Amino acid sequence: MDSKKTLDKLQKTKIHTYKIEEIRRKIIEMTRTSWEITLCWIKAHVGILGNELADTLAKKVALNESLTEDYNRIPKSVLTREIEEEIVKKWKRKWAQTTKGSITKEYSPNVEVILKLKINFTQNCVAILTGHGKTKAYLHLFKIIQEPTCPYGTEEQTTDHVIYECETLTKE
Repeated sequence: MDSKKTLDKLQKTKIHTYKIEEIRRKIIEMTRTSWEITLCWIKAHVGILGNELADTLAKKVALNESLTEDYNRIPKSVLTREIEEEIVKKWKRKWAQTTKGSITKEYSPNVEVILKLKINFTQNCVAILTGHGKTKAYLHLFKIIQEPTCPYGTEEQTTDHVIYECETLTKE
């Protein structure tokens, strides 16, 4: 085999492209029928009979214009990228059309901003970004507690207050 890249891919068990898997299946099939297969790299175009024959056959096939090309096999990476792009388009449409999520939209006015953020969206983070955090103002709204005041000052403890104004939580 005169392709180091192909040989490397065949040896890496985490690579599962269609062509690599097809080669692996063929090797297994041949070994089951008593073929002895050894894969090793050889330098190309130095007169090794089997390699020169393989190159000649490959060129002949490549130059044969009567062969039809098969585009039925699309790489997984292409499908993944196309699906991700479609999901983002759908998300953008819904983001623009919805009347809900006003607090979240204040922090992230569009989908691109959210996608660029390197934030670990924990349960608490999402609760704050959506305005549903366990702030005193939120709990007071549902009459769970009596006072909406921040324990560290005199203002209402809202999401904005916690993020932008509360001096005690500034370091956080």
